[in-house]
Amino acid sequence: MNQEKVIRNLQEELAQAEAQLTAIQRHRSNVLAMVAHDLRTPLAIIQGYSQLLAADLAGESDVAREYIANILAHAEALGKMIDNLITLDLLESGRITLNVSRDDLNGRVGTVLAQMEALAQLKEIAISYQPLPVPLQVEVDRVQIDRALYNLLSHVTKYARPGTELQIALARQDHLGRVTLTDPERSLDHDNLARLFDMSDTGQSGSPLLRGADIGLILARLIAGKHNGYVEAISEAGRGVTFALYLPVAEG
Repeated sequence: MNQEKVIRNLQEELAQAEAQLTAIQRHRSNVLAMVAHDLRTPLAIIQGYSQLLAADLAGESDVAREYIANILAHAEALGKMIDNLITLDLLESGRITLNVSRDDLNGRVGTVLAQMEALAQLKEIAISYQPLPVPLQVEVDRVQIDRALYNLLSHVTKYARPGTELQIALARQDHLGRVTLTDPERSLDHDNLARLFDMSDTGQSGSPLLRGADIGLILARLIAGKHNGYVEAISEAGRGVTFALYLPVAEG
């Protein structure tokens, strides 16, 4: 009887703990949703007025137009960050169902490169892209894989020095398709690479190149995992930093 009572008490405590965890997760989701809503409203106003200014300054100096382009590019990046927070919460709680279809990974990378073109130009960064000569078919949710690719490229672009030429390449490695994004000028040791994917790391180093966890990279890795793939980061002395996304190749 005593043993049964102990088991029953443990079951009750476990049920209470699960209920508390569910309540905490629900509260976190509600807070994120409110914050996202409150941020999106002023962001939309900034983007709207910036677009009007861009139209009015069409014939003005290059400097004025560059300032407006800078505002628009960074406003778009901020919007992506807000989306990342919401998507991360939804994926972790299992509230997003992937809408999977067959697609060419070459095309997905090309789509994301077009989205990043303005920001790369503002930072005076060149991007070298080596697509495969033939389609590389994968089974993916286009929206989520584009998000993962954008986050990887956004991170590499954000920390690249002006004048850097980023290198993006596609390859097939056995049953996996691989997208690599390399910054040949940047270098991180193993511990600092791991910190980028550690949600608990708040980044107190003070260095602009070492700021702890990157939500975009964490989300990219989570999205890859949902597709039975993965993301890895590699840094070797003299070879820069490489982020790689691996996805299973579609059969048949």
